[in-house]
Amino acid sequence: MKLKTSSPEPLQNSQKVKARRKFIKLSLSLFASSLIPSFYSKAISNLENSNSWSIGERIELREGQTITCTSLFPKRIYCVLIYNTSKNDRNVFLDINWSNQQAPKKMTIPGSENKQGDASIILVSGNDTSTISLSITTGNGGKIECQLVSTAIHKPSLTLPIRRIIANGKKYIIEKYQHYIGRINRGWYHLTLENRISQSVILQIQHHQIIIYILNPTQAALFNITSVGSITKNKDYLIQRSDFEGQPQRIEVLIQGNEETIIWIGASSKQALNNTTLALQALSITKVLSKEKPNPVKGKTLVCYSNKNKVYTVPWTEQ
Repeated sequence: MKLKTSSPEPLQNSQKVKARRKFIKLSLSLFASSLIPSFYSKAISNLENSNSWSIGERIELREGQTITCTSLFPKRIYCVLIYNTSKNDRNVFLDINWSNQQAPKKMTIPGSENKQGDASIILVSGNDTSTISLSITTGNGGKIECQLVSTAIHKPSLTLPIRRIIANGKKYIIEKYQHYIGRINRGWYHLTLENRISQSVILQIQHHQIIIYILNPTQAALFNITSVGSITKNKDYLIQRSDFEGQPQRIEVLIQGNEETIIWIGASSKQALNNTTLALQALSITKVLSKEKPNPVKGKTLVCYSNKNKVYTVPWTEQ
């Protein structure tokens, strides 16, 4: 008995085109993969995560992994916030690689109970390097959560929590991971930070400098900070403790605006930050709505302009 065999049906024109395109794509992908050095995939544990880290996302880094950012901009200072998320209050030993000429710097990220410790901080300048890598080598710890913060990250991810603050004296409760962003125009501003109960740390990140505010500091306030490259204390970063002995603990500072963006972010546990508030108040005219000069004889009023585009008038008082 002979089996009847059938020859394959000829492809239609549209099918031929699709098959040809599929073959070309496969060939190009194989060619491109052959150009990528083998060490690249080993250096970065997850390429997608590395891209997310570069735009400010929080990334979890585990033992035996490395995370890298290769897009640090000159004339900007960068801060890496690190929370230890290991179990059983375990320390994590971190390698910070930022230069091919200098050995990686070692840093210990202290463990904490129930993942409630303060953040550790790494500072690096884009003037020194365009690349920074963090690694936890095998046998040196559990896992950490790290985030890259800078005013250079001007187009963050949609999932990055950002709150734009208004310079009208309103109090904002500092929430963990939340970025508070203010556009500081020319003129003077008054910043007030308060905490009623526990020690809390708030970072003020500007283009070229970072100020670390510590409210309710303990006698020996423990704050884990490491800098690499040319970053210098009292120049590139300052530490300011509250000198107000009453309660609530308060820090009040004047900021001279120069048309830049400032980021405030908490670097403490959720419980400590929930007791912390931030308020920014503009102390000078930031926008004039009318070019007409007020007539003190006719109106006998003083015209005041606010940063909310509203005009207020009050009786003129002879001094």
